Amino acid sequence: MLIAEDLVLLTLDDRTGRPFGGIDTWTLDLLAGGALLSELALAGAVRLHLDPVSRMVEVHPTGVRLPQDPCLRRALELAGGKARPPALVRSCGIAMSGHLLERLRHQGLLGREQRRRLLVTRTVWPTVDTAYKQDVRRHLAATLVHGDHPSQRTAALIAHLAAVDQAHRIFASPGATPQHVKARADHIARAHWAAAAVRGVFLAGRGRRGGYDWGSDGGVGDGGGGGDGGGGD
Repeated sequence: MLIAEDLVLLTLDDRTGRPFGGIDTWTLDLLAGGALLSELALAGAVRLHLDPVSRMVEVHPTGVRLPQDPCLRRALELAGGKARPPALVRSCGIAMSGHLLERLRHQGLLGREQRRRLLVTRTVWPTVDTAYKQDVRRHLAATLVHGDHPSQRTAALIAHLAAVDQAHRIFASPGATPQHVKARADHIARAHWAAAAVRGVFLAGRGRRGGYDWGSDGGVGDGGGGGDGGGGD
């Protein structure tokens, strides 16, 4: 499973099949683009580079072997143009959420239904097999609610949810207030340049002022993100 697929799963309500918190298709595409870049960064396939002439930060391929997954291959090809992170997040995410939803349906994790309300028919994606999603949620809750140290994969998921202000909405519980969860997620997110790029585009798209960080002491990291340096969950 791709990090981007896990991220799409986490944004969906199991019963209604609709995204939490009013997340729209544009935001889902943005999240998918950022998650693909995070996965490439964690695999060592891309890195940040400061252009000595323009002094602009760009994403460069490292020359490692092409990934097998076609979504990751496409993202790596787009990174070959040495794009800046915000532009690359947008281009990698174009129409990607719909593609990932269909992949999840073919894997038996989601259903696909047409539901009509008043005069509007919507496509929804209710969860069919909850076991995998519950396992992913347990890893994130262990970090956000109980304070466990995250793996790199878990940290990347948390960073992207924080980038669109959803971590504290999805993982608030009696054991942790939304403020606690948000602070924990924002702290983890500061180490992830792909999620930081997602946040910058997200804020700009919402007509709000914002930059690449989650606070005065945070900034763009130089790699795929934090975590404990271990593998995925």
